[in-house]
Amino acid sequence: MKKGTLTRNQVIGIVGLKAVEKVESLNCEPTNRVGYNGSCQNNDLIEWASTVELDDGTKLTVYYYTDIADEAIVEANGGDWGSIDWVISGYQID
Repeated sequence: MKKGTLTRNQVIGIVGLKAVEKVESLNCEPTNRVGYNGSCQNNDLIEWASTVELDDGTKLTVYYYTDIADEAIVEANGGDWGSIDWVISGYQID
């Protein structure tokens, strides 16, 4: 099940543009929650996330999901994960 049900505009309204731009600027990492290693575990997606802690102690997380087609692009480009089009799936505030 995908996480991050808030849209960019919703999050901007809650925490402001600066916080959103900060979390979007970070490199994301696999979460190991969904589909780590993708097809090796019979999962269609791999979940990636970046998180920043806000001034009030809450955390803003942005989620990305990649799939088998993305893995093929990365493999064809010598393991370069920067070769795929990273699309934000959603945001979460905890």
